[in-house]
Amino acid sequence: MSRRCSCLLIAATSLLVACPAGTGPAPRPGATAGPGDVALRLRIAQAEARRAGGVDELVELAGHGSKPERVLALRGLGRIGRTGGARPIALLIAALGDADPDVVGAAAGALGVAASLDDGDHGASDAPSDALLGALPRGGGPVVEALGRAGGAAVQPALVAALGDARLAELAGLALGRHGRRKIALAESSRQALVAATASADPAVRYAAVYALAREHQPPDHAASIAALVGRLGDPVPEVRAQAMSGLGRRKAAAAAGAAGAKLLLDRDWRVAVEAVRALGDSDDGKDAIAAALVRRFDELERGEPAAAQVIIEGERVLAGAGQRPLVAAALASLVGRAPAAQALPALTRGWIECLALAAIQRARPDADLTAGLRCGLPDPLRLPLVADLITAEAGSVAARRAALAGLLTHAEPRVRAAGLGALAALWKAGDATDHKNAVATLVAALASHDAVVASAAVDAATGIYEAIGAGDHALLDAALIARARAERDPELGAALLELIGKRALVAGVEVCRAALTGDPVRAKAGASCLAGLGDAAPEIPPATASPPPVDISMVVGKALRWRVTTTRGDIVIALHPDVAPWAVAAIVALTRKGFYDGIAFHRVVPDFVVQGGDPTESGSGGPGFALPAEPAALGDGAGYLAGGVGIADAGRDSGGSQWFVMHSRAPHLDGRYTWIGTVESGQRFADALLIGDRVLRATIEVAP
Repeated sequence: MSRRCSCLLIAATSLLVACPAGTGPAPRPGATAGPGDVALRLRIAQAEARRAGGVDELVELAGHGSKPERVLALRGLGRIGRTGGARPIALLIAALGDADPDVVGAAAGALGVAASLDDGDHGASDAPSDALLGALPRGGGPVVEALGRAGGAAVQPALVAALGDARLAELAGLALGRHGRRKIALAESSRQALVAATASADPAVRYAAVYALAREHQPPDHAASIAALVGRLGDPVPEVRAQAMSGLGRRKAAAAAGAAGAKLLLDRDWRVAVEAVRALGDSDDGKDAIAAALVRRFDELERGEPAAAQVIIEGERVLAGAGQRPLVAAALASLVGRAPAAQALPALTRGWIECLALAAIQRARPDADLTAGLRCGLPDPLRLPLVADLITAEAGSVAARRAALAGLLTHAEPRVRAAGLGALAALWKAGDATDHKNAVATLVAALASHDAVVASAAVDAATGIYEAIGAGDHALLDAALIARARAERDPELGAALLELIGKRALVAGVEVCRAALTGDPVRAKAGASCLAGLGDAAPEIPPATASPPPVDISMVVGKALRWRVTTTRGDIVIALHPDVAPWAVAAIVALTRKGFYDGIAFHRVVPDFVVQGGDPTESGSGGPGFALPAEPAALGDGAGYLAGGVGIADAGRDSGGSQWFVMHSRAPHLDGRYTWIGTVESGQRFADALLIGDRVLRATIEVAP
């Protein structure tokens, strides 16, 4: 196991069995299945995958089965949620009144998952807050967790009380943090309780309190909160330091950190340094401090600390518009000179550092040569999107931008053309009538493209073009958008099209939006939102029956499986959890055995958050050709998204596929929303070192006895 074996993990797992006095520990739905319950887990997984078609079976088991049947069936009903009609939520609410605390905990966890899946990070649940509050004395920790995911502002006094209970304090702090993610304001009493909790002797409680303050929705200028965050910049736990610095940045209060904040730029934990870079980048003094730190971080990189590249690259992105400052310019020039010569470093690392520094230098030059000035050690699909960024930033002359954009839009690589589409709107204001005509024609053609990467980029670009056109004639664009929406079957792309039709109030698209209501959950939700945007009363989305994906869960349930992913940085070994997410794990196993993942690049890296891969198009738009049912975990299922947690990426409920991610650090807001499939057992340092463009060389499945 990786550095997840920290005091934070120990404290978190101790709460998995927290119960009211006099009760035994709750059963663990995510525990590895024994011979006696494999058949039950297979049965429930099949029912879950059928969505509305499996509700009758799960309702029967949840109401009249044995305790293991009830607990697992309740979990399944939460994963189905409103896609199965009104009954799943109603039954879960009713189960909160059960006399058995294990059943209450399972129902509460399922309600929290249903709330997260139904409305994303900011949604509200159908479960009334008072039903959860009434269950709190019997349900303990799982109910506290659910109050964060499904409860409204009225439950905050109960969460404040739970902060004073050593068994529940961490969960209560995380729950208040989830209120911030859901755009629920903190009451002053909640804020004060969190400030006090940041001084707890328990590092897990400190983390939870700092996390909640860092993610407070529209935080006021609250001196005590800022002082509490500053006070944790020296915390012995790196993730607490990182959260504290992140919170100051979100509050635009990084200046309050003073010398302590600048010191974190050189923190021994690279994740803390990344958050310091982000927080300090809003001020000129902060930019100068970042520039100085990057030079020293490069020394660490050359000494064999590969994750230092994450700090340097994040710093270069933050400094992208500050190349005119002398200290920044000197640091960027130093990186341009040193990176290509550092032959001991991987070529990809050298390429990113050199290219980002050159892009920042070119951006500061009025005579920038947007293409020739960015000759550096990255392949075109990674280098040329930086040219698109320069066009968007209005670097160089109009003629230079026009020529560079033409090169992007005619490139053979779809990802480069997609980047060019993103820069179209930026040339509108400075361009002439010919530029305008060409931009619309280019976008219309891209919306009809057979390449999903290009079409997806066209939808994103259309918003900017609509804004640029203003009140002018956009009939051609309207027609192209509606035509693509009518034919599109991909959930993510289809939803983006429907949302734009609603946002632009394109009345001709009303039937397309209405037809989406009977499609997959992602498009159905987008169709309802579209109809609301068109002024049409959005009807209830009908219950949806689904077919299980084309993988065999009997090959994974009850098995001890490890996924060995050999990357260009090293081997990452992941313990898979098929009894938490049988469909997702079965898909990983089946695709791995076909060689699907071999050779695919990691297309997304957000330092101190996540690294993501598994897309055969390497753009973020691709998948395996089928969709997986969502299988998020609740408190009883396992540790979840701590550092090294592994999950399935998706674009909304029931839209996951082959894309997977590994966490750099803890992310409580992902728990209960994204399917959690495993835990990094070894090789987390290699996961931390991965950059966009690194690849999976080979993936294999290992079955333990």
